[in-house]
Amino acid sequence: MGRAFSEELDRLEHTLMWSASVALPAPAFAALDDLGLRVVIGSGGSFTVATALAAHESGSGRGFAHAMTPLQYAQRAEVLPRHSVLLISAEGKNRDILHAAATALRYAAACDVVTFSRASPLTAAVALSPSARVISFDPPWGWDGYLATNSLLASLVLGFRLQGSSVNGPLLSAFLALYRTTDKLNPVAAGVARTRRLLGLHGAHGLVAAVDLESKLAEAAFAFTQIADLRQFAHGRHIQLAATADPAPVIAFVSPHEGDLWRATRAELPSDVTVLECALPRDPVEAAIAGLLIVMGLVEKIALTLGQDPGQPAVPDFARNIHALDPARLLPRPVGTSPNPKVAALEADMSREDARQAGARFVERLARARFAALVLDFDGTMCETARRDDGLDERLVPIVAGLLQQGMTIAFASGRGDSLHTDLRNRLPPEIWPRCILGCYSASLVMTLTQLWPTTVPDPQLDAIQQLLERLGIRREHGFKLSSRVAQLTIRSKKGDGVDALFTLCSSLITGLVGWRVFRSAHSVDVLTPAAAKRTVVDALVSQFGMDPLTEVCRIGDRGEPHGNDFELLSEGLGLSVDGVSADADSCWFLGAPALGPVERAAHYLGSLVVNDGWARFDERVLKLWREQLA
Repeated sequence: MGRAFSEELDRLEHTLMWSASVALPAPAFAALDDLGLRVVIGSGGSFTVATALAAHESGSGRGFAHAMTPLQYAQRAEVLPRHSVLLISAEGKNRDILHAAATALRYAAACDVVTFSRASPLTAAVALSPSARVISFDPPWGWDGYLATNSLLASLVLGFRLQGSSVNGPLLSAFLALYRTTDKLNPVAAGVARTRRLLGLHGAHGLVAAVDLESKLAEAAFAFTQIADLRQFAHGRHIQLAATADPAPVIAFVSPHEGDLWRATRAELPSDVTVLECALPRDPVEAAIAGLLIVMGLVEKIALTLGQDPGQPAVPDFARNIHALDPARLLPRPVGTSPNPKVAALEADMSREDARQAGARFVERLARARFAALVLDFDGTMCETARRDDGLDERLVPIVAGLLQQGMTIAFASGRGDSLHTDLRNRLPPEIWPRCILGCYSASLVMTLTQLWPTTVPDPQLDAIQQLLERLGIRREHGFKLSSRVAQLTIRSKKGDGVDALFTLCSSLITGLVGWRVFRSAHSVDVLTPAAAKRTVVDALVSQFGMDPLTEVCRIGDRGEPHGNDFELLSEGLGLSVDGVSADADSCWFLGAPALGPVERAAHYLGSLVVNDGWARFDERVLKLWREQLA
């Protein structure tokens, strides 16, 4: 999942020096003169930075700032007073920060973004807003592993500098060296490894360290950590130290401001409790950075004691699935926005009522239609993008098999190749293979599932473009995978980011090549010659069976927006999207409950078909439901 945690810590000194001296843009953050409130937002490890910057701004007398998680902001933004937003995100791609950004563009008077990715979904989301600004840096360390380390330290230092503070890199790096190279942390590390618990105490300047302590030990699955300030600890949090024969160890982040209070508290703690005092500087900026470095040293010590590397954990499927949930779809939408993304997309050019009427007309077309065939996208539609290696989603296997067994013809129009052929052969019974058609490599190769996989030769011009991309640095050792097949060149980022920048780069490369196109999905970019088009699958059905492509073929995909890899397929006839939509009122509609995920929506569409004598129609009850939801 990433490089070893200790190797990441080895880079911290260089990161600290770089972030303390790299040139900054001017001016810094949006002024608070007429706003009065700044909301600083970060998710996961970035919430540590949000906490630090909000506390420092509030303590400096420049105005009041408050740290929030993306969910907290999304659910409160509408009722907040006039405010600006500062978004902290190293890579700018997780769904929570994107949801917060969309909310900020609606409610905030100004929005700043600090990131280490110049091309990301977050930067793209705010790029066109006159009230937003992106402050991006090119990180010298590359990318973090599983736990935020170098990006976290750099975000903290750069954030302080953007607020007007200076940072002494050589001095602060000594804190990391002290705690990594001595045995000061060993007793607490041993206690955490033994009890899997930790109490983290702090004063005002130790809050940043305490927040990051809880974050890192939770994300590494090392320990349950309870954090409290020195007086909140005194309100019942201390009783637990007497409730077990093996109490949790205590670590206290203490600056001179609360020295006397800490010493009086320490004197009363039971003698069998392992206690470590981490002294922090008096200056709040220095205290925050020093505390962060101490926490990283402690996590390393615990990892060595446990024999586990927090940079390379085993993340279970349920954890990935929870992380991948999209709050924008699962939370109630703000007043004044449509819950249906297609209606929302049309509202740029028409009233909401007109958009709903367009949807109602489309549903009536579906009600009249009788389908002889289905044309389905695969990745993002028939399987979750994050679990594409698992193939056809298990929930869809019986639905697809059932439709084929009832005489339907089903064609898959996909950027995939032999992996799709192998997966469907493994999941579908052989007797229905003749009615299953594959349009692989964006339909530059069309075949039935009964046929053996052929030898393919890529277009020579694709090879030339691939070689040029590799010379430009888009190659395997830099985290990219390139594959040229028939009439399609696919470029994937192994980390799943940078798709916008890849799309722009590839579009520039094919300028002047007639009939060539570049499309994108959630995880990749496809360069297509004129011989590749998902609509070719529809043409093959028309040629073989004589069906009407506009009324007798139902098309389903996930990327129906302009430049999405299903845009051409869904832009004509009766096309349904499970995710991205176009702004064409007559095609590419999104139907069903807003909270459904893409694969669940595909199951909803396919499971709503009633088949008689090899022809399918949508169930009247579902059509009625769609009419009601649009209204």
